[in-house]
Amino acid sequence: MHKLRHTPGDPEEALTKAIEEVIGNGPVYVLGLGYVDKADDGAGVLVANALKKAFPDRSFSEHDGLEGIVLDISEKPCPGTVLFVDVGNIGEAPGSIEVVTMDEIKETEVSTHKVPVALMAAVLERSGKRVAAVLIHPKSLEFRGDLSSEVSKAIDVVVASVSIIMESRKVT
Repeated sequence: MHKLRHTPGDPEEALTKAIEEVIGNGPVYVLGLGYVDKADDGAGVLVANALKKAFPDRSFSEHDGLEGIVLDISEKPCPGTVLFVDVGNIGEAPGSIEVVTMDEIKETEVSTHKVPVALMAAVLERSGKRVAAVLIHPKSLEFRGDLSSEVSKAIDVVVASVSIIMESRKVT
């Protein structure tokens, strides 16, 4: 696990470095998970939607039908990495960010509320793709609650960091 709490310096730089330590060669795909009607739980979807503007072929949210997208990505012949972005109880302060590897996904059983991330990750891994998750610790999961300022800032950090990585790995 790569925890970014109390990391000195630029938070985008620290997150970019942590993600680069776990990804492989090829393009990076983002799959944002969550439920936007439950306050901070929609963070992954908000990250994916923000990235979709610049990377429409490599950024998807849970609302796009992830099962089919996972199969499409798994069939691509080139190597690549899939980053699941979601909230998760990582035992840190709200808005803290953690990068979790494939093995740690299996251990923590991150769930999309429909299909477990571990199952989708296994399909992707069998096709030669790397898989990791970027988790943001929520402050509130209240139904119809507002997005917390801590998680909003974390979303901005994730979008900035992942944009840098995705831009450097353009699909040709």
